[in-house]
Parts: sequence; structure tokens; C-alpha cells
Amino acid sequence: MRKLQRVAVAAALAAGLGVAGTAASATTAAPAHRTRTPAATASPARGLTGNERVVEAFLQDVINEHNGDHAINYLNPDMQWSGGTVGTVTGSANVAGLFASVVAAFPDAHITINDIFAQGDQVVVRVVVSGTQEGAILGIPASGRFVQWDGVDVYRLSDGKISNIWAGDDWTAILNDTGTFKAPWIP
Repeated sequence: MRKLQRVAVAAALAAGLGVAGTAASATTAAPAHRTRTPAATASPARGLTGNERVVEAFLQDVINEHNGDHAINYLNPDMQWSGGTVGTVTGSANVAGLFASVVAAFPDAHITINDIFAQGDQVVVRVVVSGTQEGAILGIPASGRFVQWDGVDVYRLSDGKISNIWAGDDWTAILNDTGTFKAPWIP
């Protein structure tokens, strides 16, 4: 395993969580597409499918309301988070720990859903995530800097809970904004 992957797994395992809760249950039969404005993410979801509502509630509760310890409420026990070069984290407690570590590192974290699509058991969201890095994240020491990145994430749901997340986050932006790495094409 690469060092960054080991750090991600260690962070996830270090944040042991156990919170009971519920999530909405539904599946979709036809494709759906919704474009969300930043103001719309703060209001109740209207016209969204059940699976879209679960994903939106997850992001609102865990990231925008800074309840990292609530992440486990939305996850199936054997779920898997895949983050490309960051690695794969398996198990609801470990994935919840990963989300809790993000919220701890960015206590003012905010996620804006720009688009949300659903078909069958899958939901795709296009997001912008921002916050001030007050704590270490995936081996990157606290920088005190404002960080903002785009992401396109795919969620698979089963029985009204998240079974898989394939996270496509802009790590070049994260590394640049934390002062960790500056790509030559960034002014």
C-alpha cells in the first residue's frame, strides 16, 4: 500500500463510531436529472427520487451540518468507498471514520450539490466542497488554509442505505490549496 492509502485507512480505523439511525428507502425505475443551486441544497428536496434524497440527506447531515458521527447511519455494514489513488476503505465503521476525519479536518466544511442524477440503484452527484483545513487529512498536516475542490461521486444504494461510493475528487486542487503540491499549470 502507498503511504497515502495507509494514512487513509488508519484515519478511518482510528475514528470508531456507533450511532443508530435511519435513512429513507426507495429505488428508481427511470433515469432522473436534477440541477441544484446552492440555495436549493439547504431546503427540503422536492422532486427527487428516494435514492437521491438519501444521498442528499447524507451529504447535508454529515458534511454541511458537521455530523461526522452520523455517517454510519446511512451506510450498509459491508459498504465500500473507493477513492482512486487514495485507495479503498471497506466496512461501514471504517468508511464512517473516513467521513468523520474529513469533518474533523474541515470543521466549517460545506458541500454544494450542483447536479444530482439517479438511475436504478445508482446516484451521481457533481459537487463543490470547501472549508478551512484546521486538522490533518490523509497525511496532509493542518494548513489553516481555505480549500475548495470539485467532485463527481457515484453512490450505489441497497435497502435505502449506501452500499458503494466511488469518489472522484480533484486532488490536484486539494494538494494545491493545502500548500502540499503546486502543479506547473496552476498560476
